[in-house]
Formats: sequence, C-alpha cells, structure tokens
Amino acid sequence: MTMGLFTPKYPKSDTPGADPQRRESRADRKHRESRERVDAAMKQSWQDAERASKERGARFWADYERDNGPGSVDWHG
Repeated sequence: MTMGLFTPKYPKSDTPGADPQRRESRADRKHRESRERVDAAMKQSWQDAERASKERGARFWADYERDNGPGSVDWHG
C-alpha cells in the first residue's frame, strides 16, 4: 500500500466492525500509566484496610472471650 495525499494516516483494519488501529500518543500513554498506578495503589490500600479491619475484629473477639470466659462468644448464632 502506498502512502498518497488522500491515503488515511491510520488505515482501517481488515476486520469489519473493528476500530481502526491508532498509535497511542505520548499523552495517552502517560495518562494510561498514571491511571494504572493510581488504580494499583487504591487496590493495595483497600486490601490493607480490609486486612487491618479483620485483624482488629479478631483481636476484639479474642479479648472479649478472654475477659468473659471461654464459650462466651456464640459463633453459631
């Protein structure tokens, strides 16, 4: 395929219905990478908070059972 005056810069894909191939601009790449870093940090932060919450809950119930005697926590409703 030769590049002429009226040839599209980004030729359409041979697959019908597919989006034409487009090079990722530097700004798009930086935005995508930034978004990926933020998403990863938020996911890690959420996992850390969830783990800390479970640990606090487990410590609370262990202290409760220690203070109120064995069997004082009814785990089966």
